Amino acid sequence: MQNRISSQQLAFLLFFLLLGSSVIYVPEADAGRNAWISSILAASIGFFILAFMLRLQLMFPGISIFKIAELSLGVIPGKLLNGVFLYVVFAITILSLGDLILLLRLLFPYAPLFSLRTIVMLTAAYCLYKGVTNVARLAEVTIAFIILLLTLGFLVPVNLVEFSNLRPVFSDWRTMVGAVIYGANWPYAQIAVLVLLLPMVTDLEKGYFKAVTWFIIAAGILTLRTLLVLAVLGPEMTLINAFPLYQVFRLAEVQTFQRIELFFFALWFTTVYMQVLIYYLGFTIGLKELFGLKNYRSIILPAGLLVVVMSIYIISSDMYFLQVLTPASIPHDLPLNLLYPIIIFAAASISYKKVKSKLEPSPSSNTAEQTM
Repeated sequence: MQNRISSQQLAFLLFFLLLGSSVIYVPEADAGRNAWISSILAASIGFFILAFMLRLQLMFPGISIFKIAELSLGVIPGKLLNGVFLYVVFAITILSLGDLILLLRLLFPYAPLFSLRTIVMLTAAYCLYKGVTNVARLAEVTIAFIILLLTLGFLVPVNLVEFSNLRPVFSDWRTMVGAVIYGANWPYAQIAVLVLLLPMVTDLEKGYFKAVTWFIIAAGILTLRTLLVLAVLGPEMTLINAFPLYQVFRLAEVQTFQRIELFFFALWFTTVYMQVLIYYLGFTIGLKELFGLKNYRSIILPAGLLVVVMSIYIISSDMYFLQVLTPASIPHDLPLNLLYPIIIFAAASISYKKVKSKLEPSPSSNTAEQTM
């Protein structure tokens, strides 16, 4: 089975990756009433990363970024840089799984954590065995359902909105700096994992604008999410709630119907699950590229088992996960996700002719047509 995806499918994967678990949180909540401004500024950093990713891939169509790094930086420095980036992908895979398990425990508080993690990773492994193309098709099939739920989700709590909670604007600009960094790290910088899928896009040169368009749509949705949560809960309640959007839906009622948030569990589960799936896929593809394997099917289950075991070992409790691990990821995740494509782009631009001369005459058939 050939691993090919279209630019539209890439755009949908980007959309799901941005929403992910961040749609039920407000990472920029530390900025208080200015959190929505921080969301916009954080999105600009993510757009910067996306631009470098797309530009680099357009320079070398169908070539893996791992190979570009080795050709432009040298084999040893390139492999070291690739290994560090793959470590970040692995770490975010663990954190994404932790987000999903935290969400599932709201409905299954007595379910064993090991069982929940195992079930999630086994279903994700099954999707990976079906191939990258089918993972992309899954995003393509579910996108309309997610857009519908998002639309309903923003309309239902409208009667709870208090615009006074959004004023005054720019009341404390200092807190915005930290909030922007937090929001840029999660979820915007996490789109860097898609650089591992870009060689498989068959029409990137003609359709890269689709990824840009859906990035803007996702950024707009996340900004609206922040505005809605702030307007309903206020800055203080937004900050102290672990799942502020969940709390908003708990307060919403439609005539005699209550517990509206249960209807939107499908939204949250789907977006977070897709985030786990995409990072799991990126991790296995990265392992294949780093160690020069013919395909990644043989390492799907071992990689999944490693994620489950390390998740159990690292995430000792929900409080530790939310208050320690998530903030602690910023100092290494954000710089590496931001600098990785920039460093390789700069090195490849400087040694463009040398890299081109080392590539095969038909680079588009190199990594984009790997078989399962």
